[in-house]
Amino acid sequence: MRKKLYNTLINIILILFPGLMFAASSATDTTAFVPSGKPILRVFADFTTPIGESSSKTSFEVRRAYLGYDYVLDKNWSMKIVLDIGSPNDDSPYSLLKRYAYFKNAALTYRKGNIVINAGIIDLYNVDLPESLWGYRYVYKSFMDEFKFTPRADIGVNALWKIKPYLSVDAMVMNGEGYDQLQNDNTYKTSFGLTVRPLKWLVSRAYTEYSYKKTNETLVSLLLGIDLNKKYAAGFEYNYRFQEKFVEDHDRFGYSVYGRSAIGHKFGVFARYDWVSSGKTGNLDRPWNLAKDGSAMLFGAEYAPISKVRLSLNYQDWYPAAANVDNRRSIFLNLEFRL
Repeated sequence: MRKKLYNTLINIILILFPGLMFAASSATDTTAFVPSGKPILRVFADFTTPIGESSSKTSFEVRRAYLGYDYVLDKNWSMKIVLDIGSPNDDSPYSLLKRYAYFKNAALTYRKGNIVINAGIIDLYNVDLPESLWGYRYVYKSFMDEFKFTPRADIGVNALWKIKPYLSVDAMVMNGEGYDQLQNDNTYKTSFGLTVRPLKWLVSRAYTEYSYKKTNETLVSLLLGIDLNKKYAAGFEYNYRFQEKFVEDHDRFGYSVYGRSAIGHKFGVFARYDWVSSGKTGNLDRPWNLAKDGSAMLFGAEYAPISKVRLSLNYQDWYPAAANVDNRRSIFLNLEFRL
């Protein structure tokens, strides 16, 4: 019965999204419009010096590059294509020896009034907000992206409705495998988010996503953030994934707290602390994902000589939850440049 209701919900959403796009586009506008576009270029690189690890060496790495184009077709329609050139599996110590290119975005967007609809390979709203609050993607990914609670982008369709200046809702039907994986079964992931901005500088968000096979996998996410004129920002987010990869009792959960402050026009400082853990399952006396449980701490400073170039000197530390594993400490010099 649960699977039947779930499939019915998927069908209803897939039917309503095209209808919403058609209804919103029925109004005509005779004002002349000149199509335009702009290239997209964003590159992350770093120089790393491990601390206290004699077997590790310093290294310079170009970790990721985004190449693409954003084109506005008319007043309502636009399209964006972005290639993500990076490592297919950042968990592996050998992943940086290989580079693959994926379509991070291949999306068609429709905007009309307070409604935005995206289709194709699209970014997820639930990662956009914490990433913008954190502000240092080129130094360290946002919590959900770093610990793989949800992909940064996915294949599907979503809709955002700004009901009031302080209230918006969004919903999505997606592949669920991420933008570098093809859908090869009948399992889809649905999501719903609610964002509230009671004050100009205060934002809160609640989000859930759900998918079902023989059992269900569910993510619940809560976020509270402060953003003062882009100069000062802070955030706290908590995430709980139930039955990860559809395995009974394989839950994962964690939180992230971070803050940043601008110092003049060219300097800034930041700090962050993450904690991630997994629950015990069956007869095990330890968490099922203990090898990847732990906490991360980082802090540093940034210098931006021009608006499109950013440099950060920072300290990063990973404390494994397993008692027999040493922590990893490093000094990083991170670089981002973009168009």
